[in-house]
Amino acid sequence: MAKILKFGLLILLLVSALTAYEVVRNAGLERIPARDSSLSLNVKNDAVLRDLENGRPYDVSILRDSQTYVGHRFDTSDFRLQSLARILYEHREALTPEDYETIRDTFIEFKYWMDQPGSDSMCYWSENHQLLFAASEYLAGQYWPDEIFPNTGQTGRDHQALARERILIWLEQRWLYGFTEWYSNTYYVEDIAPLSNLIDFAEDEEIVVKAQIILDLLLYDVATQSYRGNFISSSGRMYGDGKRFPEKNEMRAVIDSIWDPTRWGDEPSERTGMDLNFIYINNYQVPPVIRAIGADDQRDVVIKASTGLDLDELAGEDLIGLEDRQIMMQLAMEAFSNEEVIDTTMAFLQQNQMFSNEFLHDLNSFNLTILTKTGLLPPISRWLNPVTNGTAIQRANTYTFKTPDYMLASAQAYHPGTYGDQQHLWNALLSRDVSVFTTHPAKPLSEKGALSGSPGYWVGSGRLPHVVQDRNVVLNVYRIPDKKGFMEKSIQDYTHAHFPSERFDEVRLDGRYAFGRVGQTYGAFIARNPLHYAEGTTDDLVQPGTDTYWVFEAGSRAADGEFEAFIARIKSNQVSYDNGKLTYHSGERLLELRFQGEFQIDGIVQDLEYPRFDSPYAQAQRKPDNITIRYQGESLLLDFYNGRREVSSATAASFATPLTPRLRQQ
Repeated sequence: MAKILKFGLLILLLVSALTAYEVVRNAGLERIPARDSSLSLNVKNDAVLRDLENGRPYDVSILRDSQTYVGHRFDTSDFRLQSLARILYEHREALTPEDYETIRDTFIEFKYWMDQPGSDSMCYWSENHQLLFAASEYLAGQYWPDEIFPNTGQTGRDHQALARERILIWLEQRWLYGFTEWYSNTYYVEDIAPLSNLIDFAEDEEIVVKAQIILDLLLYDVATQSYRGNFISSSGRMYGDGKRFPEKNEMRAVIDSIWDPTRWGDEPSERTGMDLNFIYINNYQVPPVIRAIGADDQRDVVIKASTGLDLDELAGEDLIGLEDRQIMMQLAMEAFSNEEVIDTTMAFLQQNQMFSNEFLHDLNSFNLTILTKTGLLPPISRWLNPVTNGTAIQRANTYTFKTPDYMLASAQAYHPGTYGDQQHLWNALLSRDVSVFTTHPAKPLSEKGALSGSPGYWVGSGRLPHVVQDRNVVLNVYRIPDKKGFMEKSIQDYTHAHFPSERFDEVRLDGRYAFGRVGQTYGAFIARNPLHYAEGTTDDLVQPGTDTYWVFEAGSRAADGEFEAFIARIKSNQVSYDNGKLTYHSGERLLELRFQGEFQIDGIVQDLEYPRFDSPYAQAQRKPDNITIRYQGESLLLDFYNGRREVSSATAASFATPLTPRLRQQ
């Protein structure tokens, strides 16, 4: 027994010594900055592309600055490569020999994936970045197949083959599961650009056709989730300006190139960036049915969809592990510390020596043998529930109600009560200029008034509400804990709404009620506690309290008569709240929501898990074999695995892919 005790003590001492060593080692690990703020670089090579497309002289310093930026491997270097690729493939003859060499060196010296040599703080893993890196690597390898890429010592042909595998994985996962960064008016642009370049320049027919199919599905999302040319819906990732100010929506130029904004009394957007790669696309035609759906704004339509995966679905899809298809799906979800995946996260970061990456550096605290080799990390994640668990973007069951007067959209019952990140769970567009929503701020507004930070004051949420919607009504219940969670910097004791009085024609506050009118469209809030605008603001409508609700109802002159009648009707609607149960009577409907429980309409429990598409335009189950989209005599048949994309049109020429991709210029 004494020997056993001595042996056990020895093991304990060794483990303690190893752990102490690893703690010291981890504390001393360098954190590589994602960018160098001391450098002043103009990397807007989209401007060079625009000049070349219009036959104008270009600013050569932009190419030099882009080479410097990408050469340092600063974060978002992959953004800089999209328009450079189109410049290379489309405008080689317009470049001087020196400028051509600058672009060549920029591409062949780059690092394209996490398993390639070198330490940096680029974000490779989110859904959009995965395709941006892979498309750039593929097109560079295709252009210089026999060149040695010095970072890896491999040929361009080798890089093309590696990227091809990741591209096909990415395309298949979007087909099977939809977009993780659902309805993002920031990140859809960053999907569109590499898809456009692959469609125009890849010499691989399979990639071209599948990229066209996924671009079709992305634009179907845009068509169904836009109101009069503004793409602001619920979203997996959305930033403050993108949801507060419709005119700052980064998808505007793409949308305006498809649907003429003059039909809605507006001028085409002058915003341009990597979206130019779509605007200048040659090998893709927007299907007429997509155009028709985006212009369908003269009737009431309910649109349901399911996109993404929940964490507890990954194992059943064989998507937990270190293979590219597994880690790509996990990391596209921004899932790192959650109990389902934390072991895989740590193994992948160890394997690729990524703990010095600024975005991942904090995970180094868990890089201890006693944790990574013993199976302790999942229960620790479950027990501690760190705030980083909220970064995971999970399955969204989306519900959108479009009318001639407004659009109301939500992600139904999306993980209520959990930490938030950049998710945007509901939104009302009451005109092309007025956007309304609520959040629980993750942090207070800074003294300087900066709206930065993710999650922050307007970006994302601290804690997620229980959100449900039926047609023109959205219910939100917030139950915010009194104490901070593990690693949570602060927790606010209020919620707030974006309700911009200066953009309405009329606003009235009356205790727990807020009413707004813009033209012939109305919106109303009912809250548990009295509402007030934050000091010095005209858009920040605050409700104090941590156990609260917000009811939002939209209306119009066509449905409700004059604004006074709408106000009177809303005030007459019965609303009650008790211990997390919200009950609301609107017209003949009785809506009942229990926090983290059921949603009932007229006593009937609602099934809030939807098929992939459920709308007047498309019906499809999750993981479909094929998808058909129909409207007004137009149709689009998509068959991913057989490479079929068939367009039937009553107003334009019908066609089927594959189309012949243009070969690169030698």
